[in-house]
Amino acid sequence: MSTTAAPLRTATAEVLAEAARTAGQGVRSKDAANVADLLLRAPIPPRRAAVKTLSARELGFVVREVRREQGTLYGLWHDSPSGFVEDVLGETIWSKQRDVLDAVASYKRTAVPAGFGVGKTWLAGRLVAWMGCVNPPGTAVIVTTATRFRQVRNQLWPHIRKTVARAALPGWCDTTQWKIPDVWGNAVVVAYGFTAPENDEAAMQGIHGTPKLLIVVDEAGGIARTIGNGTNNLLTGDSRMLAIGNPPADDPRSWFELLCDEGDDPEEPTTATIPIRVLDSPAITLERVPYCRDCPPGGAPHSLAEHLPSMDWVDRTVREYGEDHPYVQAKVYARFPKGGSSKAIPLAWIEAAQDSDDPEGRDWVRLDHLGLVGETATHTVRRGSWVRLGIDVAADGGDEVTIYRVVGDALEQRHASSGQININQVDVAERALEEILRAQRLAAALGSRAPVRVKVDRNGLGHGVTSMLERWGEEGRHEAEIVGVMVSENIDPDREDPAQLMRPYRKRDEMWLAGRALLQPDPATGHGKLRLRVDHACAVQLSSPNLSTNSSGASVVESKKSMKARGVSSPDRADGALMAIYEPEDLFGHRRMGLIN
Repeated sequence: MSTTAAPLRTATAEVLAEAARTAGQGVRSKDAANVADLLLRAPIPPRRAAVKTLSARELGFVVREVRREQGTLYGLWHDSPSGFVEDVLGETIWSKQRDVLDAVASYKRTAVPAGFGVGKTWLAGRLVAWMGCVNPPGTAVIVTTATRFRQVRNQLWPHIRKTVARAALPGWCDTTQWKIPDVWGNAVVVAYGFTAPENDEAAMQGIHGTPKLLIVVDEAGGIARTIGNGTNNLLTGDSRMLAIGNPPADDPRSWFELLCDEGDDPEEPTTATIPIRVLDSPAITLERVPYCRDCPPGGAPHSLAEHLPSMDWVDRTVREYGEDHPYVQAKVYARFPKGGSSKAIPLAWIEAAQDSDDPEGRDWVRLDHLGLVGETATHTVRRGSWVRLGIDVAADGGDEVTIYRVVGDALEQRHASSGQININQVDVAERALEEILRAQRLAAALGSRAPVRVKVDRNGLGHGVTSMLERWGEEGRHEAEIVGVMVSENIDPDREDPAQLMRPYRKRDEMWLAGRALLQPDPATGHGKLRLRVDHACAVQLSSPNLSTNSSGASVVESKKSMKARGVSSPDRADGALMAIYEPEDLFGHRRMGLIN
């Protein structure tokens, strides 16, 4: 490295002085052209070392000569994405990011199963900037995609727009498009973002027309097989693909997993797989990394590692979910989880319900626009929707008391508390009454024709709370329907539905299966019948219990005792949320389970 860099530095020092003297006369420097040619033919490390010895004025002469040769000012970095990020963009990266960036220049397919918070989308945005700059406009196109257009628009493209603007790169960006003028002044689209319908096999066709192609698949874990397989037909000639994202927690043998397996196969030399675990973070490995250059100027200098996950985050996540949970396997270890289908409610279904869009239109209204005290949520609900509550009372005062509300198809948390304040049944009942009265005011504002319906777990202290709420209803303190539920009871054989694929054993199992049915995504839309606007703890608990079958073939959801034995917290919030949507009585015939409107 040093033997090659030395003559480059010497040549630069001698010949660019003459180039500087002739620049004002518009005379092309033959010596500067020779240096540019020498740099272009040099290996990457000595080339970058030599470039760093140039002054800004000297570098200007060189890159102009490079542009004469290659049609772009950035040709010195045509084979070094990491060098472009550091030398041109002036940003800092760490070892795994450097490996990924430079793999794209060497392999046709680069697959990156990544953990949480390791900078995967940041990385993809910088790669787009590299590809768009090192090729003359019109000779290359970059296509970015993700599971949903919202992810393309709101996650990846803000990084691209920021990079182009801050580094004063050529051209301009709009929401999901980057244009650069060619030599004739025509605005050429060099990069754009789109999404393809999940079942549209032809959606990826027609992306041709330039000698070079880069496909960036962000959130690759959610890409359907039909769409992922369609990329293979595009990777002909001088083409590249980066597929990066969290491994899907509940989709065994997904397209992304199969692609990553290719990279681990020594007989598949065109694919590289580079996992990035959270445990690879410099904040954990103590890898020496430069100061962060991505934050706005004016702040205190700080290490790049401060933006990456720490061991404290790993420890808390493992405690929260359990070592064997698909979330931990995917988000911490960047592994494709095995056995995720054993969960009562798959994590991917929960995430889809959390990410679902809020409907808009004349029949929909935001809760915080109703002018009601205590209604601060920003999601929308349909006018006339049925309002229901679910209350899970701490059985012995040691767990949480939780109250959740479902309005039409939107489920949200209303209350959660634990400890000594829940020992007194009257206090718990009074808190429940407050929420019932709020629900009644909401139902009135929405024009709901059905009375507010409140389901309360009667086990333990819940028995007394249920009785008090029933008595207060008789006294006129509220007008809601109070339904006490003994979730430990077996299912009445007369209520069993022979058409059910999963037959519950007890009411608690029926409650969880009702939630599972509502959250199961429709292939046509990608999400289920519920919008989850719940807290993080509730989402964790919904995805924690395992599902099994007993000796009679009935479906059984893992007990709280079993969950605690393997270090997972009691799902009190999940129970409260599911109680809100559960209807233990056959109110409407065969639509008993999971009715939401």
